Amino acid sequence: MFTRTLEKELINWQKSSPRKPLVLRGARQVGKTSLIRQFGTLHYKQLLEINLEKKDDLAYFNSSLSVEDFLDRLQNYHHAQINPVNTLIFIDEIQESQNILELLRFFYELRPDLHVIVAGSLLEAKIKSSHWSLPVGRITNRYLYPLTFFEYLLAMGHPLPPQTLSPAKHEFYSIIFRDYLLVGGMPEAVDVFTRTHKYLGVKTALEDLQITFLDDICKYARHIDQQKYLELILFEGPKSAGAVFRYDGFGGSTYKSREISAGFSTIENALLLHQVKSLNSTVLPLTPKLNRPKKLLWLDMGIVNHVSNVSKELVTTTYQGKLMEQYVGQTLIALGIKELFFWARDRDEGSAEVDFCFQLGGRVFAIEVKSGNSHQFKSLFSLANIDSSVTLIRISWDRFSLESHHHNGRDYQILSIPFYLVDRLFKIISKVE
Repeated sequence: MFTRTLEKELINWQKSSPRKPLVLRGARQVGKTSLIRQFGTLHYKQLLEINLEKKDDLAYFNSSLSVEDFLDRLQNYHHAQINPVNTLIFIDEIQESQNILELLRFFYELRPDLHVIVAGSLLEAKIKSSHWSLPVGRITNRYLYPLTFFEYLLAMGHPLPPQTLSPAKHEFYSIIFRDYLLVGGMPEAVDVFTRTHKYLGVKTALEDLQITFLDDICKYARHIDQQKYLELILFEGPKSAGAVFRYDGFGGSTYKSREISAGFSTIENALLLHQVKSLNSTVLPLTPKLNRPKKLLWLDMGIVNHVSNVSKELVTTTYQGKLMEQYVGQTLIALGIKELFFWARDRDEGSAEVDFCFQLGGRVFAIEVKSGNSHQFKSLFSLANIDSSVTLIRISWDRFSLESHHHNGRDYQILSIPFYLVDRLFKIISKVE
């Protein structure tokens, strides 16, 4: 069983009052069911679970007329009595039942004393395709993503690195990080690697995951023709991870932009990808330019490597540029940054692009990802010249430091963070004025 950072938030939810039903969202196979079972076993005396993908479970519970009717059925099903203090009710794959989904609002209104967690791998896709709705204001939403590097370290039995390390320790964590770059954070792939330390089994696990995603997502094609667009994106999308892309001609196809755009939206609703929008201004609140090309982030870099047929040698050589942007973007999203952008000048103002920008409170942070040895920061400097209040960050293979730079007669401060410390980003920037 893996230690997941989200468990701390589940503990806070358990102690909250009033307590809303918690909806755990995430793509297929990121570990939602395992996390909830582990949480229920460790923090409750009793875990009562149903899985609505099982035909028998769905047939028995889907016709529940009320909360009390559902609870009666649950107690009969498990031959157990519900104790509101120490029983966790877990409804898995809730996207299979609109009726039970709609009952969630009444759990909050009528039985806020109960501890109810639901999960759904394709919940967003089902809601969009079926025009369902969630009870706004009556549920708590949480998201689970593939394992971050810190979670991977714990799975491998290594301690988490402090902010400042000796050169030897820096090299130690950099070596472990290179393995993580190749394996990625999907629990099944990490589990294989922790047991074998060989990539061959990891490739098999990732191939199985890719097939599962393809089988799942094509269920939500609105018509038979859309299935070919979804298949194209699933096969070609990981190859463009970490890069700016266009709908028109995506993957070398002749498909129209409108159809590809709709396909991307469907797969994004399944949380398999994230489209990072572009900015040309850091005026708050950050507002994207919707007519510009977007940057593509895939669910997990292990899948990106597998689909791109990448070997361990390529991970830290010619291929690593866009992979490192995939890693940083994937981690930022897992840390909870939902509004993630990249900054680019308008064409008539020259060429300058900063890999990632995000807003935290009243501050804007700009991140340049450096996969090689370059210490050129023209784009960061260009952005700082427009808005000196932006906090400049470089993420690279170098050790942690606060750097001073002088360029074209001006002084700049850049926070340099090694790749293996991105999990600690919020704590680091909270100490920077």
